[in-house]
Amino acid sequence: MSSPALETYLARLYTDDALRHAFLLAPRAQALLHGLSAREADAMAAIDRVGLQMAAASYRAKRAGRAVHGIQARPAHPWWRRLLARWR
Repeated sequence: MSSPALETYLARLYTDDALRHAFLLAPRAQALLHGLSAREADAMAAIDRVGLQMAAASYRAKRAGRAVHGIQARPAHPWWRRLLARWR
C-alpha cells in the first residue's frame, strides 16, 4: 500500500515539469526532500524514467485537448444513442 505522501508526490511529478526535472536529476534526494520515507525514496529512484516522461506528456496532451476543445474525454452516451436522439 502506498502512502498519501507518495501518491501526492507522484501526481505532482506527472503534472509539474520543474519538479519532474529536479527529480530526474536526483530521484532519491528529491523524494526524501518531499517527505517520502527511505523505502519509498528507494522505490521512486527505481521508477521507469521513460514511462514517467511518457505519462506526463500524455496527461499534458489530454489537459490541453480538453482546454482547447472543451470536450469530455469520453462521450456521455454511445454514438448510436446520440444519433437516435437527433432523429426524435
